[in-house]
Amino acid sequence: MIILVDNIIMEKEKAKMRFFKMQSEKLEYLGEFKENVIIALDRMDIEKNLIRFEIKEAMKNKNAILLKIKRDIKLNLIKPYIDEAEKQGLRYMLVDDLTYRGSVGLVVVTSESLDNESEDIILESSTKVFTDAGLSENFAHAIGEKICSKHYKELEEKLPEYLDKFEKMNIFDKFLGRECIIDRYDEKER
Repeated sequence: MIILVDNIIMEKEKAKMRFFKMQSEKLEYLGEFKENVIIALDRMDIEKNLIRFEIKEAMKNKNAILLKIKRDIKLNLIKPYIDEAEKQGLRYMLVDDLTYRGSVGLVVVTSESLDNESEDIILESSTKVFTDAGLSENFAHAIGEKICSKHYKELEEKLPEYLDKFEKMNIFDKFLGRECIIDRYDEKER
């Protein structure tokens, strides 16, 4: 009889812990359960003013229903995400709550629960992806741009999965006097 009572108490405690974990999770993901979030973006990454293609791709997901953004981030930094949401016909909402914790500044919410319990849905810093591969962090600033053949070859060798995010400059670009954006950023840093 005592063992049965102990088991009931333990199950009750486990249920309480699951409840607190779920409530804590909601505070981290701007009021959403983790299983309802396709992808999340760190506030610092938004403030770097780099538009993340992964967020755009998540907004195109057929199950995406809402883009939630923290209200205290400057409008000029979140405007590109709002524009993309409008272009995709996705609702967006600016949220503020003193109880939200953590560094998440933006989430793309799905209509269906995902099995993402063991996954890290917060995007890794855009510059970290490139620096971890041994490339200049300025590749992050050049996404969607044309880059010189030297940098294109570096990318091809070290991070080939990102090749489709860049274009290789051609002879006409050089003839027209266009400069590789990565070289331009590197010069600014010197």
